[in-house]
Amino acid sequence: MLGITSYGAYVPIHRLCRSEIERVWSRAPLSGEKAIANYDEDSLTMAVAACRDCITGFDPKKIDSLYFASTTFPYKEKQSAAVIARAIDVGRETFTMDIGNSLRGGMGAVRIAFDSLRANQKKEALVCSADMRLSYPNGSKEMEFGDGAAALQLGDTKVIASIDVMDTVYDEIIDLWRAPTG
Repeated sequence: MLGITSYGAYVPIHRLCRSEIERVWSRAPLSGEKAIANYDEDSLTMAVAACRDCITGFDPKKIDSLYFASTTFPYKEKQSAAVIARAIDVGRETFTMDIGNSLRGGMGAVRIAFDSLRANQKKEALVCSADMRLSYPNGSKEMEFGDGAAALQLGDTKVIASIDVMDTVYDEIIDLWRAPTG
C-alpha cells in the first residue's frame, strides 16, 4: 500500500497583524495575522526546515527521490532540490527535481512521486513545497498571502495515510496570473 509515511511543516515565527495592514491602507478588515519570513529566509530555507521536520526519526539515506515545488525559487538556474538534498543529507544518487511556475506545482510533485513509486522506479520519495508570494501593496491578496512550507514523505512502509487513487482535472483559469517580471 502506497501513501504518506510522514509529514512536516515550517511557518516563520514573524507575524504581521492584518489590522495593521488595514490601518495603513484603510482596507476592509480580516482577522488574525499572517506569517512573514525573516530577512534571511526564502522558499529554499523554509523547505529545508519542513523537510527536516518531516524526516525526523527516518533515515534520509533511504530517500531516493526529492521534489521541490515553488513559484518563488531563490535562484533562476541553480537547482533548489539539490540544495535541499545536500542540506538534509540524502544519498548523492537521489533523483532531484524542481517544479515551478504554477500554483498546482505541489500537487504535481506529489503526483510525479506517487507515479514513480507505483511503477516501482523509486522506493521512498520526499515532496516539499514552499512559497513567499508577494502581492501588490494595497492589493486584494496582501491580506491573504503568508509565507510557509510543507513536506510529505511517500512510500510503502509505515504508511499513515494511504493514497488509493489520484485523478486530476485541468481548466485554464484566466482570473489570477503573474507575468515573469512581476
